[in-house]
Amino acid sequence: MPTTLADIARELGVSKMTVSRAINNHPEINAETRERVLAVARRMKYQPNQFARALITNRSYLLGMVVPDLMHSYFAEILRGIESVARPAELQILVCNTYENAGKEIAEVEALRQRTDGLIIASSLPPEQALAYRKLIKDGLKLVLVDRRLENLRCPTVATDNVQVGMIATEHLISLGHRRIGHLRGASASVAGERLEGYKQALAKHKLRFDQSLVRECGFLEDQGYEAMRAWIAESDLPEAIFATNDPAAIGAMHALTEAGFRVGRDIAVVGAGNVHYGDMLSVPLTTVAWSTTEMGQQAARLLIEMIEGDAASRTPQNVIVPPQLIARRSSGADAKGVKAATARARISK
Repeated sequence: MPTTLADIARELGVSKMTVSRAINNHPEINAETRERVLAVARRMKYQPNQFARALITNRSYLLGMVVPDLMHSYFAEILRGIESVARPAELQILVCNTYENAGKEIAEVEALRQRTDGLIIASSLPPEQALAYRKLIKDGLKLVLVDRRLENLRCPTVATDNVQVGMIATEHLISLGHRRIGHLRGASASVAGERLEGYKQALAKHKLRFDQSLVRECGFLEDQGYEAMRAWIAESDLPEAIFATNDPAAIGAMHALTEAGFRVGRDIAVVGAGNVHYGDMLSVPLTTVAWSTTEMGQQAARLLIEMIEGDAASRTPQNVIVPPQLIARRSSGADAKGVKAATARARISK
């Protein structure tokens, strides 16, 4: 038979109410008593009745996560980080995939907010379209943004420095001798504009002229990178190096280049962002800008749980930045140490 609260109470010689309050982190239970109760509960393999627990505490013990692309390992890794914090806190996670569709995102959020204690969202909305979330937060929604920001929205955010991502990627290509560097720009989400800004700042820092014709609209998906690159190839006016807004777009672009007979890393250098888990296993390993997706998920989960369990209304929402760094591989014409490849294209004069 499954272990009950009464079993734990008998084992400890305390009341069932004390055990219930300890498991549910009631403020009247001191830390020592709570730890004794939890230790016995773990030893006896106690599984809480979620429905009863919800009735007692007026909580669902469910967290919602809304992501634009679960096929992208990047978001799966963020989810793993969230789970590593949520599971020990006896919280379950409901996940919705929006396929980078802003309308679907709003619909999923409306459905989840009725069933969960709070939401973690990687938003596909353009940064300026935060009105819907401002209203939901005013109505009591507990929300943490992860990976992507929304303008003038009062809620915690966990992201990397995406301007720095664009600068690191572009400066790496400049360091290899490239001067005519293109950019495959992402969709309307905040990361796209910020990475474009980093690309521009790197060019300006090294006194290279920004050329709008070298920026091509793309997206965040692999097939979008492939189609954008095919169209660029058809124009026969390719740059010598390309910074793609993220790894899937870069991988799609590399596929199109290889299909057209170009040697990635030799004829054309390519850099992505996000460090998807298979990027180092490609036929031409992908140079990328990386940051800890696990840490992003863990930080987002901690912030949301803090909001749910405490009075976060009067606090200034936290903005957590997970720092990025370069991982140099063959696609940019550099080895793992970032050594300049001996190719003609990497020696183009200023």
